[in-house]
Amino acid sequence: MINRLVLALFVFFAASAFAANFSCPAGQEDMLAYWIMAYPARQTSFMGPGNANPIYTIIAPDLGQLFASSGYFVWTKSRSGYPWDVKTFDKRFVYDRTTELNWNDPTSFKRFTADLPMSHRCVPIGQPGATIRIQPGGTQYSSYASCESYKTQNLNYAMNTLSAPKKVRNVGNMGTVVTRYFRYHYGCNSSYTNCTDKEVFSLGYGVGLYDWRHYRSQNGQWNMVQQSQINQYDAGTAVPYLPCANSYE
Repeated sequence: MINRLVLALFVFFAASAFAANFSCPAGQEDMLAYWIMAYPARQTSFMGPGNANPIYTIIAPDLGQLFASSGYFVWTKSRSGYPWDVKTFDKRFVYDRTTELNWNDPTSFKRFTADLPMSHRCVPIGQPGATIRIQPGGTQYSSYASCESYKTQNLNYAMNTLSAPKKVRNVGNMGTVVTRYFRYHYGCNSSYTNCTDKEVFSLGYGVGLYDWRHYRSQNGQWNMVQQSQINQYDAGTAVPYLPCANSYE
């Protein structure tokens, strides 16, 4: 049976010649250049594990060196096509939509009720991005098994920040990479001054995600509980396997 995502991607790619490309205003840059690997590298290469999973990136529609005004991209975390993260984008934001639940079951996943804005699409060149604060109604998500929702909850208040770019040296076999740090705080109180969890994504220009860290708050201090280094550039491709249309559509 043909993978439904493969068919969907075929439609996107076939239509890409007619898709409108998007440009940020003068003095701003497109954050998709940090969230995903650049063209044409993403068509033949991926970020391999330093101590964790790899990441293979596809974007739909794929306009080569340009970006469309809206669409989605997938970070696939194994050669077999699962697990994965599904992100979306439009002219305003880059959003989080879906992530895996059971790493061995592609019909299980977590999906936000409404796509959660992670960063603004266009940010000032050389400057931090604006802080995004999200109330509990906007952090609601459902857990799925066998493609069906069985539980809905929320992350309380959430706050997303984006650093100014900086040059980071000794990134695996990549050398020096221009990096923005996306910080995702959740489990926050209503004033966003106290949060239970923080995730830090190292986003390299033309590289995508190459380091991820999860922290939990304890006695007023952030303690790192997990780090995934994905910093080895390598040749290879993978097709994301998404048997449930409601995981990405």
